[in-house]
Amino acid sequence: MNHTTSKPVQIALFGASLFISAIFLDSLRFKFTGHPTPEHIFTTLRDWSGIGLFYPAGPWIIGLAELAASILLIAIPVILLLTKGDKRLAGLSQAMGALNALGVMTGAITFHLFTPLGIPTPTQWENGMIVEEGSFLFIAACISWFCALFILAIRGKDALAYGRSLIGPRNAKMA
Repeated sequence: MNHTTSKPVQIALFGASLFISAIFLDSLRFKFTGHPTPEHIFTTLRDWSGIGLFYPAGPWIIGLAELAASILLIAIPVILLLTKGDKRLAGLSQAMGALNALGVMTGAITFHLFTPLGIPTPTQWENGMIVEEGSFLFIAACISWFCALFILAIRGKDALAYGRSLIGPRNAKMA
């Protein structure tokens, strides 16, 4: 992590990364087990768009992207911190994870707002029927989007500085 980042900002970065990762990792149990909520979401998008890839592949593709974002946001920086690895790589990892999360959540928000999916989504099922709907997924997507934007705003500068250091001062002038 950048030595110029203040302690409160470091705590906020960790909190934002933890929030996104908690949302993403918790959703995996639904996406990877054939739960009816992701099935409803992705079949709605498939039927609306005519793109067959939305279901059954969609939950797996998005789940793997969310897993990758969580690894980049939390696991790699923690491992680097514990092993006293290059802290600059932690900033790069978090920037990449935030960029991934921003992309996934931009898609989620867009689909909730501009397709038949809508903001309320099924949260409870009984005998294959929807018994309860809520806006939690949309709200979590919006909060995650803002957290990812915050992380990217801070860690993006770290990632660029790290990239410039790899190029070297002589070659940086040409870039």
